Amino acid sequence: MRSKQCTFVSLASIGLVMSILACNAPGPVPPTPSPGVVPSPLPTLPPSETPPILPTQTPTQAAPTPTSPAIVRTLLPTVTELPSPTTPTRPTPAAPVSTGPLDFPAPTALDNWQPLPDGEFEATIILHITGGAPPYTIHHDVDVFTTRETHPAIVFRVRGCGGLVHTIRVESADGQSIQHDYWIRAPWCD
Repeated sequence: MRSKQCTFVSLASIGLVMSILACNAPGPVPPTPSPGVVPSPLPTLPPSETPPILPTQTPTQAAPTPTSPAIVRTLLPTVTELPSPTTPTRPTPAAPVSTGPLDFPAPTALDNWQPLPDGEFEATIILHITGGAPPYTIHHDVDVFTTRETHPAIVFRVRGCGGLVHTIRVESADGQSIQHDYWIRAPWCD
């Protein structure tokens, strides 16, 4: 009886060792995804289903016994391509809303002036724009600037006592344009 008991214990021990080894045995190594590819999560199958056999795998001969722990079978990950990077799109700006016909009064005097050390003067004219839509592009002879203000200052240098004769053109974002010539007597020559 002692011999049967030893045999039974030995077989049980061997079975236990084999089931531990079977559970911890290395399986097939999943492929490494290439850059830019994200593997999907590993699905699991219930013990009643058999996973597909890949060409590099060989089916196992041993089937689980009713006394062995449940075996969870996993499949190799499915490779999912990431979307290719794209340039971010910027929202299309809304068309500028016109506040009416574009205009400004032609200047008849300087709003400010001051002498400079080199004998020139710094002159300032403030425009009073009505209508159109900002931003406004201001052309004062060859000088050009853009502003969102409806009362922008034009600052320029002059020399001598002759009259100031120039052209101002204003263009608005809604496509309107208006131009006025002006003549101003130099106030520093009085």
